[in-house]
Amino acid sequence: MPSTPRRPDTPNRLPALPPGVASPFHYASLSSCMVHYLVDPVRVMDLFKGSGLRPAIFGDGASVSYGFHVHSAFRSAGLNLPPEQWSPSAAGIVQELELSIVACPEGRGDEIPDITFDQWLMGDEQTKLLGNHRLFMPCDDPAAVAVGRELFGDPVFKTGFLVNLPAPNPVRDGMAAAAEIEWMQTWGFRVNDPDDPAEFIFTALIDTTGLAPLPGMISPVSRYGVSAAGPVGCRWSVTRPFDTFFIADAGPADRVRLTYGASPHPMGIVMRDLLEGTPAYAIQTFQSDPVAVRNRPYFLKPV
Repeated sequence: MPSTPRRPDTPNRLPALPPGVASPFHYASLSSCMVHYLVDPVRVMDLFKGSGLRPAIFGDGASVSYGFHVHSAFRSAGLNLPPEQWSPSAAGIVQELELSIVACPEGRGDEIPDITFDQWLMGDEQTKLLGNHRLFMPCDDPAAVAVGRELFGDPVFKTGFLVNLPAPNPVRDGMAAAAEIEWMQTWGFRVNDPDDPAEFIFTALIDTTGLAPLPGMISPVSRYGVSAAGPVGCRWSVTRPFDTFFIADAGPADRVRLTYGASPHPMGIVMRDLLEGTPAYAIQTFQSDPVAVRNRPYFLKPV
């Protein structure tokens, strides 16, 4: 129990966990790519109604980002269950994307240090009051959609993706060594329309070839949402620094190529309003290390 009285407007209970959900949720692996922009604050002001938040302003800009994440997790069917009730799989894979604006809770801005946007990306803001006000969250896993919406107040919708991400297991056939290295430093993801998979909302191609990354410990990242019970927050903790690439002076038009499809989904409309004509400012990526390797076979000498 708290040792000091609560403020009258402070929630006195935690959001209830849905049946079958445990907290915290542990990732087994993660591959992530986030692209950050600084835009005119006028563009973001109308997107905060009912959120309990206000946009963070860095100099004369507000920060908009989109981040694609694919993560895996080991899962248990439950304690002391008979085999007939076990799950057919011990692991699950989720792909999701967040379109966000950096924000802080209303009335808490005076508690945040005066920092630059670069400092925020590198993790210098440790009150963790600055966080992501999510606008749209496409996701391909029905369970993650349901729990995200109910527990975390995520603005989530179910859809599919097309992806071409760096990996320790690239398709090497017919690729020269130099081309293989270049492929390993590009990230591609497309968000499909939820009603018509033949159409897409947007496609992003991010190229970090030749850029030197800086270790940016922005984690834990505060994530804000609006649940049925009101505004909520949570932390997303990543266990080592992101690779951070500042590209404002490194040919940003060539580093991030963002194209929109014919999908009429409101996410695409909002993205155009927020980002049209604005170059990307920074890229942050993360990839889990492999935990095991199966090597090329060899012939055994006949006895």
